[in-house]
Amino acid sequence: MQWLNMSDVESLLKAAILEMEKLLTSKTVIGDPITANEKTVIPLLSVGAGFGAGAGPGKDGKDAGGGAGGGFRIKPVAVIVIEKDEVRVAPIRDGRTSVIESVVEKIPSLIKSEIEDREKGKEAKKERKSKEKGKVIDVV
Repeated sequence: MQWLNMSDVESLLKAAILEMEKLLTSKTVIGDPITANEKTVIPLLSVGAGFGAGAGPGKDGKDAGGGAGGGFRIKPVAVIVIEKDEVRVAPIRDGRTSVIESVVEKIPSLIKSEIEDREKGKEAKKERKSKEKGKVIDVV
């Protein structure tokens, strides 16, 4: 009868834990900042992890087997909102709608506003250049 010994089970557990540690970084809990219209939003996440390992004999008593596995649950819980002179933490659920949903709803208008601002800037620049180039002198 061939059994997995304790060192084999330990190796399985250590390998599973090492792989999970590689995935757990500060970016797992604090997301990348998103900036638009002088506002920056940084997501904060709750991370849960679980794992297990086991070993035992096969049905025929000759073979043995073992395995290890794990899983994660990542859930947004809040966002840090940075505006000009204010920094605040907003929970994801405010009773009516989630902060993330309201941010996602505002994205199209933010993009539209940004495009309009850029177009206005381009038009103003063209007007300045044309005034500088084509000064008209009236001769009577």
